[in-house]
Amino acid sequence: MRSALFVAVLAIAGCKGKPMHRPPPENLTHLDPKAKPSTTPSAAAPDIVLPRGNGSPPKKTTEPLSMASMVAIQKAVYKGFQTQLHAINAERGSEVAYITEDRPRIQATVTIAPCSDKAVLGPCVPINLGAWTAKTTDLKKMVPPDLRDLTDTKFEVGTVKFHDTDLIFTFQLGQTTGSKTGSAGPIAYVEYTYAYILYYNDGHNQIRVVAELKDDASSTRDKMVAETPRGDLENTAQAFFDVTTQLW
Repeated sequence: MRSALFVAVLAIAGCKGKPMHRPPPENLTHLDPKAKPSTTPSAAAPDIVLPRGNGSPPKKTTEPLSMASMVAIQKAVYKGFQTQLHAINAERGSEVAYITEDRPRIQATVTIAPCSDKAVLGPCVPINLGAWTAKTTDLKKMVPPDLRDLTDTKFEVGTVKFHDTDLIFTFQLGQTTGSKTGSAGPIAYVEYTYAYILYYNDGHNQIRVVAELKDDASSTRDKMVAETPRGDLENTAQAFFDVTTQLW
């Protein structure tokens, strides 16, 4: 098994001209079960239905997840998302990615693992902001190296409550341009990262959900955020956190 498969590779995209972007579907921007999606037909942006659990807090596990449980989680499919199986191992954990079939392309990469030194996510850290803030250097490794140390790259560590459960989140946003030498001469490129990541553990098992933009790069960072609001990434991460921790 290639352990590198467990590392969520953040968006690095080349941009040639204006990106082909569709407005995010209405029901991608909320998780309110009482909210109703638009009834107006739209060929440009069909509804993307985010998965939703039963409204309960994450199930409390009492031992490391079995291989059977991890396989069952990987077999789950969700309307509007393509599934990409990355890796699975009884001791190290499991990873699966879900990417929207429509644009904007948002990908949720779900990694689950036992609380163990041998696990891909390492030993579990208490869900305490101070403890996670102390891990900022390690958490920033999710940012591509070329963007990590730029002064205008944003990186946040914080807590968010979901279904009365405290979670740790990080948010990263950065973009840079450059050129590479190809066989036909210099090639301009845009490199970016735009991701919202959730972390949680119950002392026995842990989960990381990376919701990130995986679309054509925009001409500016502000335009990228305007086209795909941060709230879409947050809701996507919470949705896949919700359903996964109901299945484990």
